Amino acid sequence: MSRFENDQERLSAYLDGEMTPEESREFEVDLENNPELAEMAMAWADTEEALRDMVPTPSKDHLESLMVSNTSRRVQPPWMQMAAALALVAFGAAGGFGFGEWRNQASALEQQAVFDAWAAHRMFTAENRHAVEVAANETEHLQTWLSKRMGREMTVPQLTDHGMVFVGGRMLPFQDRAAAQYMYENAQGQRMTLFMTKLDEAGQSVQLYDTEQDETVVRWQDGEWLFVLVAPIARGELSPIATGLQDKLV
Repeated sequence: MSRFENDQERLSAYLDGEMTPEESREFEVDLENNPELAEMAMAWADTEEALRDMVPTPSKDHLESLMVSNTSRRVQPPWMQMAAALALVAFGAAGGFGFGEWRNQASALEQQAVFDAWAAHRMFTAENRHAVEVAANETEHLQTWLSKRMGREMTVPQLTDHGMVFVGGRMLPFQDRAAAQYMYENAQGQRMTLFMTKLDEAGQSVQLYDTEQDETVVRWQDGEWLFVLVAPIARGELSPIATGLQDKLV
């Protein structure tokens, strides 16, 4: 029997990080399958604006503290849990471009990575002063820092030939490992993010595209590494950028 008397108590506990892992998983399933609950969650969160107000942007010191142990399981901050859950609802309910079939084939870890990448994109591209943790003028430091944390060379691909200028990057906690996010911006002020993390099993995949509202999501796997590119750009325009990135990241 649930220890919560109603959905309001469940939602409050979820947002405050007071649920057990099992309770959180059950709640996320209910979010996906219950439109009324999802609508209430979105109203409470007031989309990304309220999520940003509830929890300040994680500092470098805080994120580094999350990575002290490589064996302990890191718990995502409540804002990221909620954003990822709402992303799951949005993608799952709308179907998305090829998402229904892909979700039946991808591992749970890969699905969560794509949802987290989309949620982090929505969260941080809306920021002005705190869009990135390390700005482009400290690219060398960012590359060195992320390389140590990610366990691979983290060179920042330059995309000026595609009209995209590097803004900066950050480290994100993902499950029991680190993830990284690079942010780019074009002359029109449109922001694009590249999310990278390590999966449990090596593999290779072609670029797989999805769309949600006005955003395009493209993902591919190279060895143990998953890359997720998100931008408010049409697939035809994003495709050569993704191909250029894929070539530079090999």
